[in-house]
Amino acid sequence: MKTYHNKKVFTIFILISLIISSCSKDFLDETAYTDVTLDFIYTTPEGLDAAMVSLYNVHRSFISNNQHNSYRALVLPVKSDLAVVRVGEIGLFAWLRWGHSPYAYQGSLVHSFWKHYYKIIDRSNAIIKGAELSNEVSEEMKILLSEARVLRAEAYFTLYRMFNNIYVTTEPTSPDNAFEKIKDKSSEEEIFELIKSDLNYAEQHLPWTNTPGRVNLAMAKHINAKVSMWNQDWQGAINKTEDIFNSGFYSLMDNPADIFDGINNYGPRSSGAVNNETIFNFQFSNPTIGGGIKTMINWNFTANYGLVRGATYSRDFGGRGAGWVFPNQYLLSLYDENDLRTKDIYFRLKFYFNDQPNLPAGVSVGDEITNPVPFSSQWYQRLHPSCLKYQPFNSSNWDPSVGASQANFIVYRLAETYLIAAEAYMRLNGNSDSNALGYLNSIRTRSGVSPLNYVDQEVILDERARELAFEGQRWYTLKRMGILYDRIVKYAGNDDYKNEARTRMQPHYVNFPIPQNQLDLMDPAYPQNDGYE
Repeated sequence: MKTYHNKKVFTIFILISLIISSCSKDFLDETAYTDVTLDFIYTTPEGLDAAMVSLYNVHRSFISNNQHNSYRALVLPVKSDLAVVRVGEIGLFAWLRWGHSPYAYQGSLVHSFWKHYYKIIDRSNAIIKGAELSNEVSEEMKILLSEARVLRAEAYFTLYRMFNNIYVTTEPTSPDNAFEKIKDKSSEEEIFELIKSDLNYAEQHLPWTNTPGRVNLAMAKHINAKVSMWNQDWQGAINKTEDIFNSGFYSLMDNPADIFDGINNYGPRSSGAVNNETIFNFQFSNPTIGGGIKTMINWNFTANYGLVRGATYSRDFGGRGAGWVFPNQYLLSLYDENDLRTKDIYFRLKFYFNDQPNLPAGVSVGDEITNPVPFSSQWYQRLHPSCLKYQPFNSSNWDPSVGASQANFIVYRLAETYLIAAEAYMRLNGNSDSNALGYLNSIRTRSGVSPLNYVDQEVILDERARELAFEGQRWYTLKRMGILYDRIVKYAGNDDYKNEARTRMQPHYVNFPIPQNQLDLMDPAYPQNDGYE
């Protein structure tokens, strides 16, 4: 398969962008401006590879968008029972002031999610349908089509979990159907039939080989396992996860400190242990086409310790932070004292003086900063425990004095696969199942905490919180289990700080509203989600 760095593919990618741009402006313009025709794009391996580069660019554009200080990457992580948000645009989502109206400005913010995933679907549909024009689909083309099918399945699965009342189509937008009005939502059976069909096709053709930033067989099976969990098909989830474990390509990192190093790629790196835990990540590094992107994600998660006299922004402490998004006291209370994940690995709990010329009297470089005192307003801004999962530790392009930074973004990793398997075995075989405990305890013991001999839903939830906090999975998990409303009401924010989501939460907020500007394009009978009419 051609790589992202192939100059020919890059040239075709640019031409595809021009063709798509031209088509979106005028469907009737039939002038041929290039020898790269749509027939070539969709019926040759080179053309399909270039089309996939364009699709991957769309796929990661949502996370790389820096509007409102990268809010799009943070909405679901903060709308959970694990976060406290001090200030900022993202706080308006966490406090449930934004994101629950289909109208006006709030509707436009929600619209960005709806539009993004349907854009992925439309591009995928074009690639999949276009390939049907080929007289012969080679194995290389089947691999590329499988990548498109996985991205389409993921987009539909995400839309369904967020918006519930969605419609499915396998037809790309064309002059013939561009103005057709969607009359009704699709049934749950129709939605999952297409999702499973796409994933099962992909499983027949994708390789286990993990090219960072590109769909692979483990990603297809991981998503398929999550779909099975949503459908309460516990054996199906077990089968998919066991396939990944038995592949020989993936394993947990021995030391959790080696997972989030800013590179976050599968495979060997210039220093440190080989990473066989990452299943799929978004590529933001410079050698990637469309890469070199810097976001404000780490800036949101890092305390603004540089405001303390005697401290300066440094790589060791996470660079310049805003001090906006933090683990709440409920999440921090779940960790044992000896849990490695709170020892400057997933979270930093303490900061230290590091600015010799500006030290206050009576302190030395390396002394712990203890003022402002805990739970004061300045402590929340400057010294609150911070998430380290998005810090670009090993990036040569990182200036720690600047808020924007660049780190590859892990979407799926094997630790979650283990926890999916643990839950599926528990639900199928009971609270003492040896496989459920084995997978659960593999996560615990590598983090330096004692194994358990009993597992239930609460144990699974707690371990998922410790291991996967702020990786964008919590909201979906709580909704799948039917406890999203109860957990927000009980734990959002801190007991005495920024917890208004507890009183603002409504039962119908478990679904996002369908943006009104999208409903206006559909048949008047198309249903809005309950509670938003």
